Amino acid sequence: MTSRDFVKRAMEHIKELGKDMSNEDYSNSLEQLAYELETERQEVNWQLLTSENKFV
Repeated sequence: MTSRDFVKRAMEHIKELGKDMSNEDYSNSLEQLAYELETERQEVNWQLLTSENKFV
């Protein structure tokens, strides 16, 4: 699966989860999701850096 396919499938699932939410609730959920994704991305980058014995 390519990165694009992964994101497309994830977005389809997210939209399905949010279909019964109000626009405000869905927007708030997306904002929280964006925060969680950024946190996860930072953690993965940190793991990559430390596994290569490189530090920022």
